[in-house]
Amino acid sequence: MKNNTKLSTSMRKGLPCLSGWRIYATESNAYSDCTLIVPTYRRPHEMVALLETLATLSDAPGEVVIVDGSPDESVEAAVKNWLPAQCLSFDLVYVKSPPGLTRQRNVGLDASRGEIIFFLDDDCLPEPGYFESIRQVFIDDQKREVGAVRGFLTNGIQQPLTRLWQLRYQLGIVPRGEPGTYYPSGTSGTWNMVAPFKGVRNVDVLAGGASAYRREVFLKHRFSEFFYGYAQGEDLEMSLRIGEDWKLLVCGDARVNHNHAEGGRPAGFPRGRMAVRNRYFIWKRHSPQAQAMDRLRFWADHLLVIIYYLIGFITHPWRGYFFSYAAGTVYGAMECFISPPRHEELPARREYNFQLEELVLPTMASVEKATCNTQ
Repeated sequence: MKNNTKLSTSMRKGLPCLSGWRIYATESNAYSDCTLIVPTYRRPHEMVALLETLATLSDAPGEVVIVDGSPDESVEAAVKNWLPAQCLSFDLVYVKSPPGLTRQRNVGLDASRGEIIFFLDDDCLPEPGYFESIRQVFIDDQKREVGAVRGFLTNGIQQPLTRLWQLRYQLGIVPRGEPGTYYPSGTSGTWNMVAPFKGVRNVDVLAGGASAYRREVFLKHRFSEFFYGYAQGEDLEMSLRIGEDWKLLVCGDARVNHNHAEGGRPAGFPRGRMAVRNRYFIWKRHSPQAQAMDRLRFWADHLLVIIYYLIGFITHPWRGYFFSYAAGTVYGAMECFISPPRHEELPARREYNFQLEELVLPTMASVEKATCNTQ
């Protein structure tokens, strides 16, 4: 039975109301207990490519929620142009949202209804069996100890280590150990060179762009809005926070390709500044008992990054990104000493209400997106 998406005045009171639309599935062979949330920002082509992949899967989630933080209508227009020729096996929800990855994820939580909530970046393409494999992990967990499961990114399968990672290991900055383990030095191992595997493994760190959660997790936790705008490290912080209450796993059978689209990413200076500030924030919050060697490794890693990118600029002076990233890292490190980043998490709660117009594919072009009732 279709839910009435129009909210009463009393329910709307005190919460921002976001607008959007919903199209119901024309087939009913998807997993009705699963929702996929896709935050997107100025990536219309990637968003359509993901939808096309989902449309071909026999194990698609029963609901797909697009949370669009773009300042223009390019993503929505691309999705609407793609829809008329489709025979959807899942309900499709589109929400226009304030920008910011963690904010958009929280918007998706409030707009969705599945008990198993998947997140994919808009430049990720799941392989057949991805959703089925992760869903089965939750079903098999009869003790309900597993709070989240990450997919296995195929990009790093048996790929050689980058020069930067080789230096990290050679200098002893990052301990050698299992990928997905978080160390008191504020680092975790790379997934490059990891061979494919079957089944599941325990991890400390989830891949935010390819993971799934029990809805129950969000009764206590929300994605932190300390990570405003284009986020880096938000998945690490969320993993460590919910890992205090739940078991986290990686599923080797749930494979997904992350295409790393460059659109929507910040320039070198703000990205370098953000990387060091975010890592410092996570490290101080989740490694309060770090020893002297851990602190040395933490700052040595950033010094290595600065030197690495400066050498990259000297040898490739036409790549200004290298210099600006190094400069941003220096600036961010200085900020951490002078004015350390802080943030207090608010109690988990619903943050948004919605007014969604129901669209019907044959007449979709004639239906305008709903707007919030301001009365």
